[in-house]
Amino acid sequence: MTINYRIRNIVIAAVLAATAGLLTVIYITSSKSDAKASKESVRVYVPSKDFGIGTAGSKVTDAMTTEVVTRDQLVSDAVTSPAQIKGLYLVQPVVKGEQLTLKRFAQAKEQGVRAQLVGKQRGVQVSGDTNQVLAGTLTPGDRVDVVANIKNPQNNTDIRAVVVLRDLRVLQTEGGDAGASIQQPDANGQHAVLLAMSDEQAARMMYAMKNGDWSLQLRPVKKPADSSRSTATFGSVVAGEGK
Repeated sequence: MTINYRIRNIVIAAVLAATAGLLTVIYITSSKSDAKASKESVRVYVPSKDFGIGTAGSKVTDAMTTEVVTRDQLVSDAVTSPAQIKGLYLVQPVVKGEQLTLKRFAQAKEQGVRAQLVGKQRGVQVSGDTNQVLAGTLTPGDRVDVVANIKNPQNNTDIRAVVVLRDLRVLQTEGGDAGASIQQPDANGQHAVLLAMSDEQAARMMYAMKNGDWSLQLRPVKKPADSSRSTATFGSVVAGEGK
């Protein structure tokens, strides 16, 4: 009985030693393999200039260069092919020379109002009372004009009312759906609306807001048309009804 017990212990010890040796060999082999893999060369893409939020991936690909880095220098979700970002848009800015990553891009629908602005267009949020911004009436996609009553800074008696901007697109309202909703009104009872306009139109809108009374007016959906440009003054108002 004693001899069999000792033989069993010897066999178990031998098996454990062999297993430990095998695991050590596997570990060393794996470590060498991982070390070798970490030094493998990988081609990545970097921008040759800075790009801001909203830039199309196709535009970024036109200004990309390649760099070769080791795998251990590869950042997570690195762009390894121009095809990966075509059809996408930047949702975070990128800096010249940094590795491009997929997490900086998204589909157009994921950008919200940013996807609706191109070129010279800007998104301008304006606030006013219920009547000024047509609160409760406007919905995203509506078109509006801006009419303003402005005083001549060099002549306080020279006051004119005129349509200063036409056919502006409504991007967001307080009652819009998810992605097109503004968290308003504020504590003062002001309401807000986000409008799309050119950078030059934004300057005129700012002037009207800071130097006179203004209001939005809703344009028709069916066959919208504009009257010839005119300015309302005391004389023109009392002279008769406009058409």
